[in-house]
Amino acid sequence: LVALGFMYSVHNLIAPNMTAIAKLFHFDAYERDAYIGGELTLFFYFPGVIGALLAGLLSGMMERRMLLAALALITSVSCLLTTCVHTFGELVWARAITGLGIGGSLPVVYSLVGDWFPARRRASATAIVTAASGCGVFAGQCIATLMGSVDWRWPFLVIAVPSAITAGLIWWFAEEPVRGGQEDGVETLSLYQHAGYRYAPGLSARHLRALMHNKTNMLVILQAFPGNIPWGVIIVYIHDFLVQDLGLSRRSALGAITTLAAAAFAGILTGGFIGERLYGGHSKRIAMFGGVCNIARAFPFFILFGWKRFFGPLEHSSEGFFFVLLMAGGFLATMASPCTGAMLLNVNLPESRGSVVAMYSVLDDLSKGFGTLFISMIVRLVGGRAVAYQISLLLWVLTGVALLHAWYTYDEDEAQMRRHLDEAALESMVLISKQRAQSAIRDRAKRAGEAHYAQKSIGARRDQLSDLQWPSSRRAAFEARMANGG
Repeated sequence: LVALGFMYSVHNLIAPNMTAIAKLFHFDAYERDAYIGGELTLFFYFPGVIGALLAGLLSGMMERRMLLAALALITSVSCLLTTCVHTFGELVWARAITGLGIGGSLPVVYSLVGDWFPARRRASATAIVTAASGCGVFAGQCIATLMGSVDWRWPFLVIAVPSAITAGLIWWFAEEPVRGGQEDGVETLSLYQHAGYRYAPGLSARHLRALMHNKTNMLVILQAFPGNIPWGVIIVYIHDFLVQDLGLSRRSALGAITTLAAAAFAGILTGGFIGERLYGGHSKRIAMFGGVCNIARAFPFFILFGWKRFFGPLEHSSEGFFFVLLMAGGFLATMASPCTGAMLLNVNLPESRGSVVAMYSVLDDLSKGFGTLFISMIVRLVGGRAVAYQISLLLWVLTGVALLHAWYTYDEDEAQMRRHLDEAALESMVLISKQRAQSAIRDRAKRAGEAHYAQKSIGARRDQLSDLQWPSSRRAAFEARMANGG
């Protein structure tokens, strides 16, 4: 979790210093939003697509602790490369490598969570994972704001060192959990934990059939794309919007973002706690809770982005209401995240979870990259970026309504997953029984062969001993006398 936090802190090292970077490359305000806010963000998130897909596949083929350590090391090296850039092209390549490392981290961590915790505790477990990544994003924002005022490269150096340290600690001290060791059912638990069966990430007919008929997967994945486009807008543009559009100082903007991040952190933990309680009562209530939260979170941000048009310039007397809206928006915006993560883990087979979460992560990154590019393109068409931000919030409402439909699909998909687990358990029991029978036959044949060889050797040795005691000429004479009766 510490490594994940440091890796995710790299997300926001650019956003607070967009203007400073634009001056370095001689960009005007429009080019700043188009190139740094749009294209650079796109090149950061798209390599994450490749990283997530590879990590999702490799998480079922190799030790995940080693994979996570390698991804943390890649992130550290790319941060060091960012401190040495002199052209916009070099910055693009450095951010692309960073996106590759960060993109693969979430599928690996979620795969580990699925084997660390049983289904009833996964909502709170995914809340901790989301909180760790959220703390990383906030920490990166703070470091970039405070240290970026001196030189925008320094924050990358500060993050590179602990990322490399955590990579080494994971490599040497982390332990790999048993795959499938937390699944319900006596047969499944006994088979996977004690019989030596190992999961394979290959796309068998069962895996494809389960994925194709899983409606809950599709409804949850909609929350990633296009549902997370507004999050991409908020992460990239919120600091610059507060400073340039609402007139806050850099430190006041940092205070506002701190308030937003603290509320978001509280929302993650609260959502995980509520989701765990709802799952204990009736599992499908977790889908209803997530859908309502995803719809409600759009309204505070709609008011915040339209503050100037609704209330005029931000004044000292209205700052209290402004910060209340920030807290309400941040709190509501993250409450559903632990629930959607737990839903993905609970309705998918253990060997498929890494791939499904990789798909979710890919579309999440695609939303953020495509969203910022789309916003930078329509700003001039809609009359300002505040209106463009408000338009993007409609996606939260639409995808939240879609998640409400999971009320009708969640129980069926979770039961279907358990049936597929039972099928896999029975097939594996048959396979292991055959292997044990074949092994027993081989052992018995080997022992029989050894016994036959031992008897044959004893007979040969007796003949040799007789030859030594009775030479052949004397033995023939003795046998002739015995035959003639002495």
